[in-house]
Amino acid sequence: FYYTPANLCATFCTAYDVKGSAALSSQSGGIGMAIIGFSRSAKMGVSAIVGLGNKSDIDEDDLLTFFEQDDNTQIIAQHCEDLKDGRAFAEVAKRVSKKKPIVVLKAGRTSAGAKAASSHTGALAGNDKIYEDVFNQSGVIRARSLRDMLEFARGVPVLPTPKGENVVIITGAGGSGVLLSDACIDNKLSLMTIPPDLDAAFRKFIPPFGAAGNPIDITGGEPPITYVNTVKLGLEDPRIHALILGYWHTIVTPPMVFARNMVEVKNEMKAKGIEKPIVASLAGDIEVEEAADYLYQNGIVAYAYSTEIPVAVLGAKYKWARGAGLL
Repeated sequence: FYYTPANLCATFCTAYDVKGSAALSSQSGGIGMAIIGFSRSAKMGVSAIVGLGNKSDIDEDDLLTFFEQDDNTQIIAQHCEDLKDGRAFAEVAKRVSKKKPIVVLKAGRTSAGAKAASSHTGALAGNDKIYEDVFNQSGVIRARSLRDMLEFARGVPVLPTPKGENVVIITGAGGSGVLLSDACIDNKLSLMTIPPDLDAAFRKFIPPFGAAGNPIDITGGEPPITYVNTVKLGLEDPRIHALILGYWHTIVTPPMVFARNMVEVKNEMKAKGIEKPIVASLAGDIEVEEAADYLYQNGIVAYAYSTEIPVAVLGAKYKWARGAGLL
């Protein structure tokens, strides 16, 4: 058990003292250590890390009740192999998820996994369709993998809450645009149909052989100002509610030039009272890793070499906002 606001480390595992707003729990000690390692590697501060084991006393809904009133916690992420009292969990989760996002990784969702869970903790994994229904009705964000749970815990609090469903992709790489579009559908995000006046506005900034639909493909050879102008337009237009950026590493627009420009535009718009969720996928040589990290540290959820993860994080934010009645 770790509770960083009180500098409490009650475990024989490695100490952890990076303070933040994510509370994470696990039914497995090994998964708990993975949480610690990821949190440190990703520079994700936590409010608490809790190992529940066989849950002879405290279980997931007890933790939800505690973290609901904990001002140091903004998001709750839980790994579990079963729920001892599904009805109690559903009642508490439905209430808490209106205030704070809840992410759950339910292990043992397949017959093979359920068999392994039974031998591991004695968990009765249950029918996964029932769990799916409970999570949906309770406003819970369901993670399908450990990495998803960790990335959602890290990224969802970074993104401002969207004010509507219209998502626009701006990309310098057509191939990334295709994959980002697929990821939007996979994560139940709505790609905006660009109206004629907005189409004309975007076309002022992109070459004639680019594409001003959605994705908006500015093409790979464009200088930094093209990214700046199109992203600024996307943030300024009130009909657009979230942006997905696809960056392609070129010598014309190097990774850190792109990253610094995007942060400047974001901050300029914030100073004007405009805040929208922005995620980014960076394709290129290893320099994109530094750029992605810089973007993330400055409020743009960005990943090198992945079109799927940034969109999944945005999808998780949207799922929570819908369940909490904010959209």
